[in-house]
Amino acid sequence: MTYFSIFGNMLSNHTFEKTTTCADDAKNETNFRKWVNLMSEHGKPAVSPNSEERSTQNELLIDAAQYFTSSLSLDEVITRILDRALGVIEAADAGVLFIFDKRQGCLKPMACAGFLWDKMRHLALLPGESMTGITFQNKSPKIFESSNTVLRNTSSMSPSNKILYDQSLEPFRTTIGKHFKIQSVMCAPLLIKGECIGVMTIDNFTRSSFNENDLNLLITLSSLAAIALENARLYADEKGKKEQLEKLNAVIQSQNQQLSRINQTHDRLMKLLLSGRSTHEFGQAVFQTLENPIVVYDNLLSVLTQHLSSELTFDMHSPPFIAGLQTVIKKRSSIRIKADGRPYTPNSVMLFPIVAANEIFGVLTVIEGNRKLSDQDVVLAEQCCLVLALDLLQREAVYETEQRVKGEFLDELMSEKNIRTFRQQAKALGLSADDSFVFMVSEIESDTNWDHAAASKAAHRRFQQTIETELLSLNPYSLVIRRLNAFVIILSVSKELSDAIALQRSRSIAHKINHVLKQRHPGINCYIGIGRVCRNLDGFVQSYWDAKQCVSLSKSKKEINTVKDYVEMGAVQFILDQPKDALLQFAYGLLQPLLDCPPHKRTELLKALDAFILSGKRYKEAAAALKIHPNTLAYRIKRVEKILGCSIDQYSVFFDLQYAWQVLETLDLKNNLLENRE
Repeated sequence: MTYFSIFGNMLSNHTFEKTTTCADDAKNETNFRKWVNLMSEHGKPAVSPNSEERSTQNELLIDAAQYFTSSLSLDEVITRILDRALGVIEAADAGVLFIFDKRQGCLKPMACAGFLWDKMRHLALLPGESMTGITFQNKSPKIFESSNTVLRNTSSMSPSNKILYDQSLEPFRTTIGKHFKIQSVMCAPLLIKGECIGVMTIDNFTRSSFNENDLNLLITLSSLAAIALENARLYADEKGKKEQLEKLNAVIQSQNQQLSRINQTHDRLMKLLLSGRSTHEFGQAVFQTLENPIVVYDNLLSVLTQHLSSELTFDMHSPPFIAGLQTVIKKRSSIRIKADGRPYTPNSVMLFPIVAANEIFGVLTVIEGNRKLSDQDVVLAEQCCLVLALDLLQREAVYETEQRVKGEFLDELMSEKNIRTFRQQAKALGLSADDSFVFMVSEIESDTNWDHAAASKAAHRRFQQTIETELLSLNPYSLVIRRLNAFVIILSVSKELSDAIALQRSRSIAHKINHVLKQRHPGINCYIGIGRVCRNLDGFVQSYWDAKQCVSLSKSKKEINTVKDYVEMGAVQFILDQPKDALLQFAYGLLQPLLDCPPHKRTELLKALDAFILSGKRYKEAAAALKIHPNTLAYRIKRVEKILGCSIDQYSVFFDLQYAWQVLETLDLKNNLLENRE
């Protein structure tokens, strides 16, 4: 630590008195003997004045030495040095103690007597500048014996320093009057192990000049002052180190406490994780740890668990809050939403991402309703997020394993393996192999464009949870298996029920599931198909395909949010039971003359025939659907009849055309013909 860095914040001009003791006197006698030696070191004889003067000077020097060493506080030592220097040297009228600032490379006043401190304190003398700078540069004491010598040396000051120096002399000019001038100046360096740390400058305004005896006194005082300053500096260094160690120790203790709290929190949450506790119980533990209301969201921003106080008025649906949640999901970094005084944000909120295995699982929201989170609390919250992520990752792994097992079970059913294997797997999955079964297929489409696969997976998991929760009350003996964006539902029904009653109950369950899905997940389109009741292994595959065909038919007709069973398929079911090649041979054989027409004419006539069949041979309705005049439609139908060589008014002809058209629609070929696609 440098002297100037220690003295930098000091202000001066305080006098301190202290009663001496025998021990102090003995110490000061030793210091006086050191003074004699110091004089010899500077090449000057220890010139002694007459006995009376020497006795007085000895007393003053002893007093000064005692005064310098009576305190280890640097600010006190530095002001005492100047105070005693003026008391010991009789001819001294004013003085300044300069300390060298190594960083700025200049001498700066640390204390003064007689001068205006507000002006003097701004001086910054370079080595070699004015009398003080010369003394510092030469490291030797000197008397500037005359006014002319003083004037010549002060003129070497920089303009700014000269102005400040002249202004600092104003009290003397006011007191002495127009005859004021500096009679003489003497300077002595403050030396520590050959290094000059500063200069003591003493001014005389009222006498002819300082003499050699005055300079010797100043040299002695400067040497004693340098020793006192060094002792005070060393003390300040040790005190500073002690304070730093105490602060460091306090930091270490605080960090140890923080680490202990984090470890305790981690252990408590890991015990919950290993014991398979619910997400709600996790949330309760996080709430107790952070001592603030919390909400845990999944990666689709649906609430997994929340622990709020009854008096909380925070609006979790406010635009700034929702935008903050979306930002955390996207950037995977914590943010704070500051309270702005508006009704929906009366408290600040911290949002933390729940991330594991480079996958975002959700957001932990901490509402700073009780107190603002400290840095330690933020670390705890991040630790809570880590364990929450592990819990959600574990649940995700369990879910995926369940789906894999269920998928393998469905594959076993579709492959029609032996009944013993089926019975074992069905029992393990909660089904009774002695019951009858009905297959449902629920296919869900969403308008939402999920940003990442994890969000899509989470959405379908929520859909499945909704279906399973509803089935738990409607039909506990059931199984839900996810296949891409569809869900295969196996309903277990008693064999004592007739097919009609079993199908009726299945329709009721399907309609309730469809309603709940639309209610809880706005923006989705749901298609549910129901297969036939199967009472043995041979019927499983057929029931499954019945349900899939019902969904396909609903989608082709764009009948969204509908429930369709295999009975409602009517002729479509009959068509699907026939060989595909035979169906295509019949349909294309009947319509081939139309298909051979030029592309533009073919499309025009096929669309007219399509509208005419769908309207039940009502010309006005069909023409309106095509946005043409009824006469234009009538003309095109006549063209169709001419090309096919038959009259559509004949019942058998119209029936055949309807059937052929239904075949093409069922096999998803009709739209290709109407759009002129191969």
